[in-house]
Amino acid sequence: MLIPVLALGGLGAIAVMGVVGAFIITGWLGQPVPVLGFEQTFNQPIDFPHTVHASLNQLDRVAADGQPMEGLGLNCTYCHRTVTTQANAGVPPVSFCATCHGVIGAEDNPQLAKLRDAAGIVGDDGASPINWKRVTRLPDSVRFVHEPHIRFLTQNPSQIKGVTDGVAQGAAGTCSTCHGNVASMKQVEQVEPLKMGQCVDCHRDNNAPTTCSACHY
Repeated sequence: MLIPVLALGGLGAIAVMGVVGAFIITGWLGQPVPVLGFEQTFNQPIDFPHTVHASLNQLDRVAADGQPMEGLGLNCTYCHRTVTTQANAGVPPVSFCATCHGVIGAEDNPQLAKLRDAAGIVGDDGASPINWKRVTRLPDSVRFVHEPHIRFLTQNPSQIKGVTDGVAQGAAGTCSTCHGNVASMKQVEQVEPLKMGQCVDCHRDNNAPTTCSACHY
């Protein structure tokens, strides 16, 4: 009786080691399996549906008058204003969001109520920043500057990968290469693994520098 039990225990241990090994290899080569906190997206403090703000397509909702709604089709640079000039794409302050939603949107919308409270429009605490959670991440040792990548892809549209349901001209048309079709996402997620090999291959294909100092501090 003892030998079969030991055999089963050994098989179980091998199975567990195989699962752990597959998880590590998958995470090393691409994106880790979305379990144990390794999700490619997060619940944000306030829902921000890019489908409503950035998409140009018809939405799965209707307006107050019963007519179908379409996305606003805002250019990505309307909110991410530093993406063409600086390293960081930029996230607008809550006061920027309040320029629209101080008057636009139902008063009983719970998500807009959170925004208006953060902006100091309602409540007594005054304005406070929204602690948005970063979705797309690179290792801390990587120096990634948006501006040259946006500039290159804008000048070389044949190298743009992916599609967008939003504005496809200018800087906004290049974002899908790394970020996917964000305009179609109700909740933004990381769609590309953005591992070193992927970046190096792209640099080689486009005659960009591949020295260590090009991307690492």
